[in-house]
Amino acid sequence: MKIVMGLVWFAVIYFFACVILGGIAGGIAGANNPQNAAAAGAEAGARIVGTYRPLIALGAAVIAGAGSMFGILPGTATKPDASNSDNESNG
Repeated sequence: MKIVMGLVWFAVIYFFACVILGGIAGGIAGANNPQNAAAAGAEAGARIVGTYRPLIALGAAVIAGAGSMFGILPGTATKPDASNSDNESNG
């Protein structure tokens, strides 16, 4: 289950980083070219995300992998074994 949640977290982190990076670049480009803000923003966002896509994917993989392995990310925490806790309370 940790592996599945790690893959889900990779996708979430990757897409979130792409949206944030593209949005910042697009906002800056749109602010510098108010007449064509939408077109300039879309082009700048697509260009920067395309350029840094491998680094974004690597960063997302490292964060998702480490976060899942150590149980830091939601859904990846190691649950205590139920059979052990029952034996300790009865014994």
